[in-house]
Amino acid sequence: MKKLLLFVIVLSYSVLAQITITTSDRANIFTVGNTVTIYSDTSQSNVDIGSTGGGNNWDFTGLTYDFSGSFESVDPSTTSYNSDFLGADACAHSVSSSSGSQTDIWSYFKLNGTYDLMGTATTISSQSGIISETKNSPFRQQYVNPMTYNSNWMQTFTQSQFLNGSQISSSSVSTSAVVDAYGTMTLPGGMSYDALRIKETTTVGSFSSVSFTFVAKNGAQVEVSATNSNPSDNGVISADNTSYNGALVATGVEQTSNLPKNFNLKQNYPNPFNPSTKIVYTLSKESKVKLIIYDILGNEVANLVDKEQPAGVYRVNFNASNLASGFYIAQLRTNNFIKTIKMTLLK
Repeated sequence: MKKLLLFVIVLSYSVLAQITITTSDRANIFTVGNTVTIYSDTSQSNVDIGSTGGGNNWDFTGLTYDFSGSFESVDPSTTSYNSDFLGADACAHSVSSSSGSQTDIWSYFKLNGTYDLMGTATTISSQSGIISETKNSPFRQQYVNPMTYNSNWMQTFTQSQFLNGSQISSSSVSTSAVVDAYGTMTLPGGMSYDALRIKETTTVGSFSSVSFTFVAKNGAQVEVSATNSNPSDNGVISADNTSYNGALVATGVEQTSNLPKNFNLKQNYPNPFNPSTKIVYTLSKESKVKLIIYDILGNEVANLVDKEQPAGVYRVNFNASNLASGFYIAQLRTNNFIKTIKMTLLK
C-alpha cells in the first residue's frame, strides 16, 4: 500500500509540472503594441528536439540565423486589408528587408478556442501595386485552447491564393498535431521558459512535412522544420529551417513579472564570429543606454545604441565585415551600470 501511494504522489507531481496555454494567454500575446523579432536559419542543421513526455531541458542556445524580421501586434480595424478578413480579433504586422526591398505581411487571426489563422496579405516594395493574399477556409487551427500535454487536433482546409483580388490557385491542406512533450527551453541569450512541444504533420497533395514547435505561455517560441517527412521524435534530427523568438515585448507599459530583474550585458553569440554576432543586454528599468564597440587599443569602431529605452531584453546585431580580425570590446553604459565583454573576430 505504501509503494502504491508513493507512486500516485509522484505521478500527480509529474502531471502538475506541465503548463497549460489558455485563450487568455494568446490574447495577452496579441495586445496591440506588442513587438518581437524572429530569427530564422534557412540552412540545413542538426537540432536536438529532446524526447516525448516530460522532464525535457531543451538547449537552443546554439541556434544561429541568417535572416531576421520583426512583427508588431496591431488593431485589425486600422489595417488596409481588414475588409478582406472581417471578424479578425488580432493582426500581426511583420516587416523584413532583403536586397533593398521591404516585405510587409499582415496575418489575421481569430482568438477563439482554437486560435485560427484566417489568412495573410503581403506587399513587396519592389513590386509596387501588387497585393498577394492567402485565405483559409475554414480558418486554419494553429493551436487548440486550452492547450497542454497530450492535446491534439486534426483539420483539412482549403488554402486559396489571390493576386490583386483575383484568385489564382487553391490547394487542399491537411494537418495533424499533437502536444507530445513538455519541459524547459533555453534560447540564445540565455532566457529560459517552460514550454510545450507540438509535433505537426502538414500534407498538401502528395507532399508531407513535419515540424516541431516549442512554445511558452508568453509567446517565446522555437520552430524546427524537419528535413524529411518521417523524422525521429527523439534526439538529434536534421532540419532544413529553424526559427526562434523571445517573449513579445510590450511597449509603453510599466514593469511586469516577465521583465528582467537586473541590468546585464551577456556574452555575444556566436563568439568567435565572422562577420556578424548578436549582443544581448537586459534593463530592469527605463534608462539612457549606450552600447559601443571599441578595438583593443580603445578606439571606438561602432556606436550601436544611444537612446532612452524601457525595461526589457534587447538583442543587437553587430556586423564587423569592415573590420580586421582581432579582439574587440563591447561596452554597455546605462544611468547606473557599466559592463564590458571581449569579443573575437576571426576572418
